[in-house]
Amino acid sequence: MMMLSKFFHHVKLEEDLYAIYNSLIMDVVYLNKKKYEDVLNINLSQEEILKLKEIGIYVDDYHKDKKALEIVKNRYEKVTGKINIMYFILSSACNLGCKYCFIENCQFNNKKEVNMSKKTALSALIKYTNYLNENKLRGSVIFYGGEPLVNWETIKYILNKSVELNSPIDFSMVTNATLLDEEKIKFLSNHKVEIGISIDGPKKLNDKNRIYRTSNKSVYDEVIKKFPMLDVQKCKYGLSITVSEDLLDNQDEVLNWLKQLGVKSIFYNLYHYTNYDCNWEKYYKRACKFIIKSHNILIKNNIYDGRIIRKIDSFYNNEFKFSDCGAIGANQLAIKPNGDVCICHGYLKTDKYIIGNINKDSIQKILCSDEIKFWKQRCTLNNKKCLNCKALFICGGGCAIQAEALFGSRQALDKPFCMHTKQTLRWLLKSGYLMSKDSVKKVKEVRQ
Repeated sequence: MMMLSKFFHHVKLEEDLYAIYNSLIMDVVYLNKKKYEDVLNINLSQEEILKLKEIGIYVDDYHKDKKALEIVKNRYEKVTGKINIMYFILSSACNLGCKYCFIENCQFNNKKEVNMSKKTALSALIKYTNYLNENKLRGSVIFYGGEPLVNWETIKYILNKSVELNSPIDFSMVTNATLLDEEKIKFLSNHKVEIGISIDGPKKLNDKNRIYRTSNKSVYDEVIKKFPMLDVQKCKYGLSITVSEDLLDNQDEVLNWLKQLGVKSIFYNLYHYTNYDCNWEKYYKRACKFIIKSHNILIKNNIYDGRIIRKIDSFYNNEFKFSDCGAIGANQLAIKPNGDVCICHGYLKTDKYIIGNINKDSIQKILCSDEIKFWKQRCTLNNKKCLNCKALFICGGGCAIQAEALFGSRQALDKPFCMHTKQTLRWLLKSGYLMSKDSVKKVKEVRQ
């Protein structure tokens, strides 16, 4: 007996245009309304039925669905619990007092300001290097804060030690860039450190939210003058841009600024709500719409936004997206300034969810904690609601901190992220159809 798969979904793109697919496979077929109704009623030729069976639209019985889900879950299990990313949180202090700061406004904030010692950083580096070598992996260390550059001597020390140890590690940094200078930039460039610079748009817009704690100086003026220095040293860098309400009120100004600036790599940061706010739905609708608009405009200038590229890569490369961050799947560790270890770097200023201390514990011991098990399980494939979602394939799950803040539990759905993913999926499906009309082979089109 032939039946529609439990993972069958459709999205109505226009009055006479539908996209159908299996959300575990995402092999998309486009059809008109009549043909769509024929699919629902299995009123098709044998050849058409076989073609749709091959891409998971039809199944002989629901055991096939169960088997398909098991296959995808097995693929997920093979990539979980491998520490591909380690955050070195060099300091819980910051010289800025950004009004929307995710860390400072987090529901978990003990207000402590601590710098990581060279001893703790070296312990983390040695243990991570050994772990990567033992598991034949290449890893990534992200210097993070607070503001990591307030602890510059430890950064220099670790980068030099990594050369001595021949560590299989790629280094990057998230910084507000105010403390960068020519000497630091040259050193970072020589050690191939990629830099993500936090800046939110033209001067007036940026300086409204990104402010010094103890000065009235312009943060924008201080940051923008570092770009020529970075270019001279051929340092690889991009922009980390928070999509604030102010940015959404000045979209065209920001996009024109980006085109003139000449930077080719950006990453939009959506608000992470750390306390309940009924405004989240309105904000996410606007923010998601802006991100799509931004991509459509900036791609013509060869400016790429990492956030939406994640979804594009999943959709067009036909790769099921298991996670949207390193925490899901327990593929990252965050080392706090005192050596305490947690999974999510958002837990910087709390003693909750600590799973060990890098000065005392081996990575192997840390990986045996119940917290690791939680993050392995916190995956769309293990959530019944997610399994019924049309955007399952490209999602990767949302933020546990935001889910807890808005909906009371780390296990809850991060509904704002759900909104972002579903809106992006609709745009991808529509884009895929338009591309298929130009004979792009990555998507399929079936006409009556």
